Parts: sequence; structure tokens; C-alpha cells
Amino acid sequence: MKVSKINIVAVLYLVLFPSVFLYSEGTKQVMPNPGAKGQLCINKWRNDFAFYNAPPEFRLSISIAEVSETIRFGFGKVLSNSNAVLSDLVYRIKDPAGNIVYGPFPVPASGVGHISTYTEAITGPFAGGYNYLEIQPLLTGDYYLEFNYPNFNNDDTRHFLEFFDITVVKAAGTAVDGRVWSKAWQFWTESDPFYGKMMILSDDSIVTQVDCNGFKGGSFSFSSNSTGCSTTGNLSNDRMSRLGFHTYPQYKVFLNDPDSILFPTQKVSAGIFLPVTVSPDCTTGGADFGIKVGKDGSVKLFVEINPSPGVDPEDVQIIANVKTDPGGSGYNIIHWDGKDKLGRPVKNGTSLSFTVTNLSGLTNLPIYDIENNDKGFIVKQIRPKGKQLKIYWDDTSIPGGNSDISTGCLSPSGCHTWPNGFGNTKTINSWWFVTWTETSAVTFITKKSPDSLSISGNAMHCRGKGNLDFSVAADPNSTSYTWSYSGAGVTVDASGTTAKLDFSEGAAPGTVSVYGHNDVCGNGPVTNLDIMFMSLPEVSLTPFPDICYTLPGFGLTGGKPEGGSYFVDGTFADTLYPYKEAEGLHTIVYSYTAPEGCSNSDTATILLRNGPDCEGTVFFPDAFTPNKDNLNEKFKPVVENIYNFRMLVFNRWGEMIFSTDDATKGWDGTSKGEECPEGMYTFTATYAPSFRSNENKTQRGVFLLIR
Repeated sequence: MKVSKINIVAVLYLVLFPSVFLYSEGTKQVMPNPGAKGQLCINKWRNDFAFYNAPPEFRLSISIAEVSETIRFGFGKVLSNSNAVLSDLVYRIKDPAGNIVYGPFPVPASGVGHISTYTEAITGPFAGGYNYLEIQPLLTGDYYLEFNYPNFNNDDTRHFLEFFDITVVKAAGTAVDGRVWSKAWQFWTESDPFYGKMMILSDDSIVTQVDCNGFKGGSFSFSSNSTGCSTTGNLSNDRMSRLGFHTYPQYKVFLNDPDSILFPTQKVSAGIFLPVTVSPDCTTGGADFGIKVGKDGSVKLFVEINPSPGVDPEDVQIIANVKTDPGGSGYNIIHWDGKDKLGRPVKNGTSLSFTVTNLSGLTNLPIYDIENNDKGFIVKQIRPKGKQLKIYWDDTSIPGGNSDISTGCLSPSGCHTWPNGFGNTKTINSWWFVTWTETSAVTFITKKSPDSLSISGNAMHCRGKGNLDFSVAADPNSTSYTWSYSGAGVTVDASGTTAKLDFSEGAAPGTVSVYGHNDVCGNGPVTNLDIMFMSLPEVSLTPFPDICYTLPGFGLTGGKPEGGSYFVDGTFADTLYPYKEAEGLHTIVYSYTAPEGCSNSDTATILLRNGPDCEGTVFFPDAFTPNKDNLNEKFKPVVENIYNFRMLVFNRWGEMIFSTDDATKGWDGTSKGEECPEGMYTFTATYAPSFRSNENKTQRGVFLLIR
């Protein structure tokens, strides 16, 4: 085979200067080995990435520094998510002014511009590589490549390029890296791992490299910004991972280290200008921190709630965007809400310390639709030259998710993993930053107004003299409490969280009030409780007659309305036992409580007397005539004031033929159902002449049964 001089020179150049020919931008970066996947995905149904007339943040851009530079490019086969080879994808190139300067043409399936092998793709548009297409820019600035295919609005067919390469070449024939970028890359990996290493240029010109380390996700969107999934201004919420597509492209993402001529590294500024101010907020118990900075960027405010060394669960970290010229006094104001990281209010008067750290390169990476990430990411600081960075995340808004938002993860094998399927149709966000300067710890005292109080106690007063007790739960922000009552005739006896209201006979309706106070923030809100005055129920008690003090017990009655309680000489009693009480006058009170809660009572007296008529007597007849003439039919005694009575009757042979414990029930002259004969009978009776003693008397005698 004849070898031309040109080919010989090319071979010698490749041997002597191999690095010149290893420049290329595309498949080489996103598919660093043949077993990986990372194919450029064009899917208008999903988003506008690299599509016709896409917004600037979705463009696939090529930056040109000099008009002598050229753009060389080529594509592999156009494939689909059904593994079919497609032929309907066309492309064009626009200049920085938006003019079409190349195309539209179908993506070549062979010949010039077609990349047929992985080796051709990673070698690039040089000897040993693919037969490239080329355009000569007439302007400096950002050119952009656009694709199109029919029926894109109603079809989720994903067009992806088996290989792709876009290389900017200088006039001398040497390639320059770091010219190809997008803010919204979209790739296809099917079920294979993605090992691409993407370079992110933050808006403050810090370059960090993301090693995707083999995550798997089918089609996925790769973009970066300063806040995460949204831009509400609440960074803690904005950076949380969430269900669905929630991201926005902001930072430029390169396939190589951005060209330092077009994208120079930001010089480190003076950082934070002292003093940092703090203005306690009595309303929330938090504070407003005033911060001046030397360049736009982000800061981390660290409020140490737990004084133990290091970052503790209670400690608060707030990341906020700051500007060199925020207006007004020049201070950026960061508000802390007065709660620890666990959501608990910090007590008024607590001594805390805080530090402020200037963060450069604050970078969020919200990636949509990465099903699983077994190994995690590895992030390195590239420019200014640095080291591996900690990664933070908060997946707690997704069921089963976890977080690392305080300490961050730093591992050479990768951080922020999630299991298979966890990231499906979700936006999983990670973030990191570069620390530049930190202030010394500053101490401040929390100040918070007393909180609103809640009064506990009975709000109903029954007219007349009386007391009501009230209390409030102790408020951690109050050092004292002030109680008052708006109506007349009431004395307030208060001590701290409790108060007793003493109502006089003529007290007027009113309102009991209380508020907390501390010497720093003053008085808290006043809490009021209206007191309802209720009338007393009408209660009566029927007078009691005088009775002998030897009588047995009897139930107390005569109180109206029914349902109340009786008290004898101040002691609750349902029954009065005269024989147990002292001789003389006793007081009986009937108390009744109405359904609404008010009580009233009436009083009566009862005289327990002693005298001859209270003595116990028993008289037994000496005969009876049970002849059914209704006269003197039974043998029974005549008794007065006796108790514990028992009588036995015996016949002439001494047999007991009758017994009773009731003095009113006599013997009718029968035994076992038959009439007893006339004649003499005997009786024995025992009884107590008074309940006030245990003394019993016995009386025996004879009597005559006459028919």
C-alpha cells in the first residue's frame, strides 16, 4: 500500500505529540470507557434541551474566542428508546446573533460527519478519528447546535446519538478544551452506568467537577444552579429533593475544564467585611444578621444552640445568597426565626454565639429521573485548585428519604446514594460549596416578647361572696405576670402564674386579665376571660318537730328542690340518729347545686329532748279473749319508747308456743294452726328502754286465755 507524505507526517506527529490528538469534546467525557453509557438525548416531549428555538438556558452551546477558530463535529447513529435506528433527526447551527449558519441537514448515517466507532469518537476530528464536518465562524461568542424531529409534541420517542463530538480547533490545527457547554444536558444510559465527569462553572466563577460514578437512570436531565429545586427564597425548602420534575438551569456545565481564557477563575476577594451586625427580634425571638461581602455569592450563618463542640442536632445553619450591593445600608439581612434545628423555640435571654462563613461556588445539582445511585457522587474543586468537597442533601420530603444537611459527607468512594427506583420521576438534589473566610464567634442574647397566655379556671361566679382560682402555664419568655379584674367589689390575690379572685357580696361582673412581662421586650399580649355571674337557686327545708333523744334513726327529708345533700351540725348525713346525738338543739342544713353549678342552702333546727314522756314503759294485760268479737283478740303489751323488743309465750307444760320481735304483733291463742285451750299461760319479754344505752330489761308473768 502506498503511503503518502501527508500520512507519514501525521503518524510521526501522533507519535511525538499524542496529547494534541486526544482533544475532543463529547463521547470521550461522558463515556470514559466502552462499557459505560452516555448518549446525547433529544426528547422535546421531556424538555427543550438542544431543540429548535430552545430558550438560552436549554441550548447546546459552543464558545468561540477568535474568528480564526473552526468548529469540527460529528455524530453516531440516531437510536431510539425502542432500540430502533431513526432517520428523522435533523440539525442546524446558529451564530451568537441567532442566525442559521449551517443546515438544516439530516444527521449523517455514513460518510462525512458520521462517527461509526467508540475509538473514532474518543480520538476526535484528527488522524485516526472520524471524518468530521466543519464550519468557520464569522463571529466570536456562543454558537449553538439545534435538533428537530417531526411529531415531537405528541411522541415520547427519545432520539439519542450513539456517539457525538464537538471540538473547537485553533488556526494552528490544535484543539482547545472547555468550549462546549449547556445549562441543561440530557443523556440516555438505558440500564447501564453513567461514568461521566461534568465540570460546573458557578456564577461566581468557581469550577467543580462532578464524577457521576456509575449512576443509572435511562433518560435523565443534568443541570445546576444556586438553590436546588426551586427559587422561593427559602433555601432550606428550595434545596429539598421532591417528587416530579423540579429544577431550573442556571450554571454552565462543561464536558471539560472551562477554557480559562473565556472563563477565568474568580479571584478570592476580601470575603466578609466586619462588623457583622445582629439585631434581636422580640417578635420571633430570633435575630436579623447584617452581613457585608466583597463579592456576590453565598454565606453560611451558623448559630450554636448547643454549646458542645462541633455541630449538634440543635444547632442552626442557614445558607443565604448575598450581594456586594444589596442597597440601603449595604448590609445583606439574614433572618433567624428563633427556633433550634429541631423546631423548638429558644428561650428569651439565652446567650448564643454565631459565626458567618463566606461560601464560594455554592452549587446545587438537581438531577431528574436517576433511578438509582449505588455509589454516590464524588465532587472535586478544580479552579481555584482544591480538593474533594463535602456533599450535602435533604431527601426527607420523599417517603423513605434521609438527609445530611449539617456535617456533610466526604468519602473517596462517593456520597449521597439512593436505592433502585428511589429517584424514578423525582428530582434528587445534592449541593456543595467552597469555604473561603469565616468570622470569629460573636455572642448575642436572644430577646423575645412574652407569648400569649391561656387562662385555666372556672369562669362562672355564683352571686354573693366567694372565690375563684385561676392559673396560666409558665411562659419561658416571661419573668413576671400581671393579673387584674375589671369589675368592682373583687380583690385579686396573685402570685406568679396563679391568682385568686375574692368576690364580695355586691361584686360586679367583669373580666379577669393577665399578661407576661420581661425587662428586655416588655409586655406580652393581654389574655382576657369574661366572668359570668349566675343567680343562686331557691332552696327550702321543712322545719323539724321536737323529738325524744332516745329515738332510733330516721331518714332526713323535706329539702326542695330534691337531689340535694343534708348536713347535721356540719357533717354530711342522710339519716339522723337521735340516740347517738347529744340532748339539745341541732342544726340541719340542706344544700342544693343547680345544673349550671351554683349552690344554695336552707337551715332548720331540731330539738332532741329528754323527759318523763321519753322514758320507756311496758304494760302486759293479765287476760285476753280470742273469741272473734274483735275485742281483746290478742295478747300483746302496751309500750312507749322501748326498743329491741322480744316476747315468748309458753303453755302450762313449759313449751314455747309463740314468739315475736314486734311489740305491735300479739299472740292470737293458736299454735300450729289449732286453737289453744282456755287456761293459764306464761310469758317472758325482754326490751331496751332507751337506744342510748345497751341495758336490757326482762319481764315475766302469767295471763289467762278466756274463750
